[in-house]
Amino acid sequence: MPPKIYIYKTEEEQNYFRKAGRLAARALDETCKRAVPGISTWDLDVFAEQWIRDNGAIPTFKGYLDFPCTLCISLNQEIVHGIPSKERILQEGDIASIDVGVTLKAIVNGQETNFIGDNAKTVPVGKASDKAIQLIADTKLGLEKGVEQCWPGKKISDIAAAIEAVSKAKKYGSVQEFGGHGIGPDYHCAPFIPNYLGYFQAYDDSEIQEGMILALEPMFNLGLSDIRKLKDGWTIVTKDNKLSAHYEYSVLVTQNGPEILTVVD
Repeated sequence: MPPKIYIYKTEEEQNYFRKAGRLAARALDETCKRAVPGISTWDLDVFAEQWIRDNGAIPTFKGYLDFPCTLCISLNQEIVHGIPSKERILQEGDIASIDVGVTLKAIVNGQETNFIGDNAKTVPVGKASDKAIQLIADTKLGLEKGVEQCWPGKKISDIAAAIEAVSKAKKYGSVQEFGGHGIGPDYHCAPFIPNYLGYFQAYDDSEIQEGMILALEPMFNLGLSDIRKLKDGWTIVTKDNKLSAHYEYSVLVTQNGPEILTVVD
C-alpha cells in the first residue's frame, strides 16, 4: 500500500495546525535568540523543551524514532539531525541549523489527534563569514521559491524545480538524500518533497492538493552535495566538510495558494 497523503479540509483542523505552526515558529525564534557564543547545544535543547511544554504542547522530535532530544542542532558542516550535547559549545563564527517540531493534541470528531508544526532555520553565531551569511540567505531564498509553487493542481516536481533552480544558479551542492515531507498525525507522511528534479526519474510525481500540509526544507552546501552519517547514527554532514545551511516552513495548501503556518505573530 502506498504511503498515505493526509488532506485537512475542515476549518477546525486547519486552525489547530495554525496554532501548532505559530507555537513551533515561536519556539524556534526564542531558541535562535539564545544561540550565542558560549552556550551549549544542550542548554538550548533544555530551554526549547521547557518553553514548548510551558505553552501546552509536546516536543515532536523527542522520542520520535528514538531521537533523544527536542531540537536537532547541526553546526557548520553538519546538515541535519545533529544531537544536542553538553560538550558542543557554540563558538563565534559558527553557523547553527536549528530544527524544532511542536505537537498539539486536540479532540476532533471525538478522537484525539496530533497537530504538528515543523520548522528550521540557520543562524550565525556572533559574526559569521560573508560566505556563510550568503549561503544562509540563499537557502532561505530556495525555500521561498519552493513555497511559491504550493498551489492546488501543481506538482511536487514544481517545488523541486524551483528549489533546484536556486541551488544551481548559486552553484551550491543540494542535498538529495533528504528533503521535505507531508505532515500527518504521526508526523512524517507522503509526499516526499525532494530538492532536485532528478528524483522523478525513478519515482512518481504527486499532485499538490488543497488541504495538504507540506514541510519544505532545502539544504544547500558550499561544496558538493555528497553526505555521510556520523557514528552517532543520526548526524548528517557534508562529505567534504564544507558549510551547510537548512531552512524549513510548514505550509498549508489553500485554494488561494500557500499559507505559511510557521510564522511568528
